[in-house]
Amino acid sequence: PGANANAVKELVLAGMLLGSRRIVDGINHMYSLGEQGLARERVEKDKAMFGGRELKGKTLAVIGLGHIGAATARDAEALGMNV
Repeated sequence: PGANANAVKELVLAGMLLGSRRIVDGINHMYSLGEQGLARERVEKDKAMFGGRELKGKTLAVIGLGHIGAATARDAEALGMNV
C-alpha cells in the first residue's frame, strides 16, 4: 500500500493543471491552425482563448487522507489552494 502514491498524486496534480489552464485545448487548436497554415499569424491573437485560471485560491476537496489524499492535499496547499 502506498507504493504508487506519489505517481498517482502527480497525475492528479497534472490533471488539475491541464484542466485549469486548458493546455490540451490550446495544443489541439495550434495543430489545427498549423494544418491550415495559419499558426504563425494567429498565435498572438488566439492565445488569450486558452489562458485558463490559476489554481491559487481555488478550493480542492480531498476525499480520504490516505497516502494519496494526504500527498495531494500537501502539494495542493503548496500551490496556494484551499484544501
